[in-house]
Amino acid sequence: MKRYEIKNQFSYLNLHALKYPAPKSLNYLWTFGSLLLVCFSVQVISGLFLGIFYKPNMNDAFMSVEQLMRQLDFGWFLRYLHANGASWFFFISYLHIAKGLYYHSFLNKKLWFSGLLLYILLMAEAFTGYVLPWGQMSYWAATVITNFFSIIPLIGKQVTEFIWGGFSVGETTLKRFFIFHYFLGLALSALIITHLLFLHDKGSSSSRNDNINYKTNFIPLFSDESIFTSLILGFFFSLTIFFIPMEGMHPDNFIPADPLNTPPHIVPEWYFLPFYTILRVTPGKVSGILLMGASLIVLFFLPFYKRSSFKRNTTWRYLFCFFVLNFIFLGYLGASPADVLYIHIGRLCTFIYFFFLTIFLPWYSSFI
Repeated sequence: MKRYEIKNQFSYLNLHALKYPAPKSLNYLWTFGSLLLVCFSVQVISGLFLGIFYKPNMNDAFMSVEQLMRQLDFGWFLRYLHANGASWFFFISYLHIAKGLYYHSFLNKKLWFSGLLLYILLMAEAFTGYVLPWGQMSYWAATVITNFFSIIPLIGKQVTEFIWGGFSVGETTLKRFFIFHYFLGLALSALIITHLLFLHDKGSSSSRNDNINYKTNFIPLFSDESIFTSLILGFFFSLTIFFIPMEGMHPDNFIPADPLNTPPHIVPEWYFLPFYTILRVTPGKVSGILLMGASLIVLFFLPFYKRSSFKRNTTWRYLFCFFVLNFIFLGYLGASPADVLYIHIGRLCTFIYFFFLTIFLPWYSSFI
């Protein structure tokens, strides 16, 4: 390699890493992206080790996970690290998305679109990984979710059977999900790089309404903040693994899958519960699936709202906090019994979710 080529590569690395210009008004909320990179790295490393001992077939999948935890030295640590790592990954992701909504990061279209695609891929990655232990809840979650594709006009049945690899969820389904899980991990890696390139193309936004051209080098000022928040995340992550590792796991998933015994209440992981509520409170299977999909698709329209200015005044702060609390309450309702009262409250919360994103936010961006 020629000398000038090496010099150009080091100059590119220096510009986008060591001397990446960032507004001086950035605060600790801008470290969520770095925390997500830490979470993703933990998931990749732990997932590779888990894949060595996992057996992707119906007869051995559940027992291979149990043997990993009971017979392999620190196997329990690997399992809990990966399982709880997914929860922390989603928790930081929701904080990152909330920060983007509050500070209007969706004004950068490419960055916002790539971030939403990352989130959707992450959901698919988490779902395929949830199926792999082949517990009771894993099996029935796979059965319910894959049936969503049956609503596709004309080819819905064929698409569903293609995903199953047969006429029902079985061993072929499990093997395909195992392959999809690793493939989606590679896709996430590529999209993360793309997301970072879009970020560095225009630079980070400012946390204030001041001159964002007043910038400084990312290292060492903001890198120290990222390291500090990573240590805090590691502390709470460790507490989760060593003291409450099964807190977020459904007890039915510690029972081998039984196609003849349907659980009384099929629920997804906590990070899917708000969308599960929207599905459950909507009358009709097709309309429920479409509305649940619309709850994600509506986020792609935020950059196109006509805007004169975005003012983060006291009213905006209160209304945004109300929106966040409403989303959290949607998750709570998803874990609650399907009683009439919860259904009616869930419909109200669903209305508030769509009203905020489709009516209030466009109005606010145009006239405030």
